[in-house]
Amino acid sequence: MHVLWPALAVGVLSAAQVADPHAPLPPATVSASVRPTADSKVVKVFTERPGEDETGPLHIVYSDGVDVVVTVPPIPEAKTDDSQAGFSDLEIASDTVTVGWGESYWECCQSYPIPLVLTLYRSGKIIQRIRQGQMLWAWSFVDGTTQVATVWGTTHGPEIGDYRLYDVKTGRMLAEVYGDDDLQQLKSDAPDWAQKLQAKLDGVSPAASLP
Repeated sequence: MHVLWPALAVGVLSAAQVADPHAPLPPATVSASVRPTADSKVVKVFTERPGEDETGPLHIVYSDGVDVVVTVPPIPEAKTDDSQAGFSDLEIASDTVTVGWGESYWECCQSYPIPLVLTLYRSGKIIQRIRQGQMLWAWSFVDGTTQVATVWGTTHGPEIGDYRLYDVKTGRMLAEVYGDDDLQQLKSDAPDWAQKLQAKLDGVSPAASLP
């Protein structure tokens, strides 16, 4: 059974958002005629044409057979800063009902799309959309599904980013850690969640969910 969501209607860099690129984004409004049953679990999440600059739709497949499909808005021939290209960095949380992914967008002066928004989904609806104003380098669930850790940075330049911890329920930032610009790495006293996210970014820890 397929459930098709309309394309997300909230642009990342609309005129109203340019003045404050760090303002929180409201959860996208989605609707579906059929939703997964209350006790069903997410068994798979994937995109059509993964690895391409412009991916296909995102699928969230449930144990009861429901396949929720999130589509990418049509991309105009003249790409603008609010043209979504697809989805990236998909993760299923340890509760198997919460899912997250990055939203990739075309941006001025870039020859390829970059992830700018972290989207969190649970039980048939998007619960949070988080942005920092820069590229989303990496992210992961923390403490089960109550928090998410993120690292944001520029597309070129310093190799150390802005590490932020967010509350999943409210979308509020709980903590922020900056790396050492001279050493180009986190300081030794950085909190555990930031250290583990750095390990994931470096390819050291393949775990999708941080304990």
